[in-house]
Amino acid sequence: MESEGALRIFSRSLPNYNVRYVQYLGDGDSKGFLRVQESNIYGDEFPVEKLECIGHVQKRMGARLRALKNNLKSTKLSDNKPISGRGRLTDAEIHLLQKYYGLAIRRNVGKSVADMSKSIWAIYFHKLSTDENPQHALCPMGEESWCGYNKSIVSGEKYTHKHSLPDAVLLKLKNCLEI
Repeated sequence: MESEGALRIFSRSLPNYNVRYVQYLGDGDSKGFLRVQESNIYGDEFPVEKLECIGHVQKRMGARLRALKNNLKSTKLSDNKPISGRGRLTDAEIHLLQKYYGLAIRRNVGKSVADMSKSIWAIYFHKLSTDENPQHALCPMGEESWCGYNKSIVSGEKYTHKHSLPDAVLLKLKNCLEI
């Protein structure tokens, strides 16, 4: 039904309103854009571009992480422990990672894909960091940074890593963060 509605809206835009819609904002998992694109309503001269809703991209990241957690729930990771549980991939941790992923995308709108990718990988390495092995090179620097470690460098305060995830868990998450 959604794809039929999108097709009708695009089809009547030119005859009824003398308007061409050149961008389609979709949720990423609908068939509406494909239907509009296949119909080639405005011809080859005016292709319709698909825009992604950041909220839906963020939501899909959470879904991927929950699916990963569910698929590996009875599997022991390389550290011989399960993927979930205290100090591991919990629902609360998934929610945070999903939130950070959305922020990384939003803060890099209009910048290069490389900048966006760097911000996403900063999340990974931030979560991998421990007091013995801090890995905050990709995190933003300065007193306005979201990274407590890099903030502490400016302020001179001592920083203790409290919310790290084990290497074994992060190795399983790595493929989810690819953009």
